[in-house]
Amino acid sequence: MKALRKRATWLLCAVMCVPAGLMAAANTESNQDFYTWLESEPGQTASLAQLRKQCDKVVDAANHLDCSVTVFARMFEAKAANQLPDYYLTIKRRHAQAIASDPELNVLFSMFGRLSIATLRAVGDFSVTSSRRQEVLTIYPHPSEGYVTDEVLPYIDVKAANGVSTRFIVDTGAPQTRVNDETAKRMGITLLTDSHYGYSTFYGEHGLPAKLGIFESLKIGGSEFRNVLVFVSDRDNLLGLDLIGKLGRLKLTKKTLELNAKPPKRCDSPITYSRADINQRLTISARLDRRATLAILDTGNVDYLTSASPGDSPIHVAEHSHHQTFKGELDLSGNIRVVTYKYYPGFTIPPSLLDGQYVPSILLGWRAFNDYELNLDTESGRLCLNKI
Repeated sequence: MKALRKRATWLLCAVMCVPAGLMAAANTESNQDFYTWLESEPGQTASLAQLRKQCDKVVDAANHLDCSVTVFARMFEAKAANQLPDYYLTIKRRHAQAIASDPELNVLFSMFGRLSIATLRAVGDFSVTSSRRQEVLTIYPHPSEGYVTDEVLPYIDVKAANGVSTRFIVDTGAPQTRVNDETAKRMGITLLTDSHYGYSTFYGEHGLPAKLGIFESLKIGGSEFRNVLVFVSDRDNLLGLDLIGKLGRLKLTKKTLELNAKPPKRCDSPITYSRADINQRLTISARLDRRATLAILDTGNVDYLTSASPGDSPIHVAEHSHHQTFKGELDLSGNIRVVTYKYYPGFTIPPSLLDGQYVPSILLGWRAFNDYELNLDTESGRLCLNKI
């Protein structure tokens, strides 16, 4: 059950997730066939129906449960809210004994109560209506006018079906969109009152409670998402990669979010868009203090750079501070800058796999957008971080 626990843990992490362990390799030929196929071109573009069909070919019960969890996660990623209940109940019945004996799977398959199941079944299909015209949306530094704080983050206006508009952080480090309780009430979200969800963050927080809810409509500029499954908690409003990646061709700068942007003429640092079940991530190859690593693009992080390990040149290590500051050399595709960066001993940034070995990752945060801009087009695979 080791691999299942790890996959379940991935699914249980909703926002800026840090898994308890890294994804394990499949143990049998049939399970390897499923995940090998999933990484292939047909698997990458497969529909949910094709994913289910491929998983059903797995005969071994434990491995079938493993791939079923992955299919369940892809339903979340696709925002297929009305497909979740029946598949959830089917897995729960078929693998009842295995689920009951595994604590993490038991939590996962206690996610929805009777009322949640009924509400999800009645939800319409998720859809995206995109505007074709070029739009430039304002990036605001704070969640509201008159809000005073030193922590500047990228906020944009998001509008609900009831006409209420509020600001969300454009957070490329968040795999899933999240709404706080107050916003959920104001924007008329249908809350799944007997749903239960737990998530972790890069900041060392674990088991944070959340529920799920449904937006009838969510508008960003001229684009509209309908029947949107989101997570509801007591934290900030985050527009995650699950919706950012469905907005089409984007250009994000310090002051604007451009929809239907022109393709960039150059690509200084190519970005890799990766996913592991419900978790999606943007990474670029980097070197910090001449050590190879991956930089996770996290616009929801207020710092310029955060490292999973301490550096060699300390600048300030305060006795009662939660972090340590270092001076170092950051190399992104040959563009070298001397930067100050932070190390938080309590952070749980997931490691990067390079040349068969796991090395500490770094987070490239919002302050880095003083020097860079993000060009994002997940459909074409054209993703770049460019120097300003």
